[in-house]
Amino acid sequence: MDVALPIALVLVALLSLVAVVDGLVRRRRLLRTVEQAWLEVPRDPETGLFDRRTCLQRIAAELKRAGRGGGTVWVGMVTVLDGNPDRFGRLLHDSIRVPEVAFRLDERVVCIARPDLSASEREDLLGRIGASAPRERLAFGEVVWRGAGDGDARAVLERAAAAVQEGVT
Repeated sequence: MDVALPIALVLVALLSLVAVVDGLVRRRRLLRTVEQAWLEVPRDPETGLFDRRTCLQRIAAELKRAGRGGGTVWVGMVTVLDGNPDRFGRLLHDSIRVPEVAFRLDERVVCIARPDLSASEREDLLGRIGASAPRERLAFGEVVWRGAGDGDARAVLERAAAAVQEGVT
């Protein structure tokens, strides 16, 4: 009896160790799969931003996620009126932070989406957008999706594009 208890404890400890190692191995495989999938998402070769094919899908997914959790999604659209749109896109790409996501829709048009953007985060994001355009002249528009009444991803993008047009003089 005296020997049985320590042996049982050792066996439980070994089984626990095996379970932990197995979990770590599975997690590492999953992370590798996610990283590989992330690398395969279509990107604009000049800027590194996601390309237009990804935009509608990703914004629709953000709206769905926000709808389930009662959140909001901020969408900004930027048109480079004068200057180098590739440089702007590269600098913007370098300034994007998780959970922000940016897409190049056209040679001179970029879209940025961010869930649950607070006023201070908005000011920071707008500052980074401006800093990404040291020699460019930009037109900017933004909308906030607050719920299903604000439409789907396509409607949100159309409203953001209209907001850019309102800002162009």
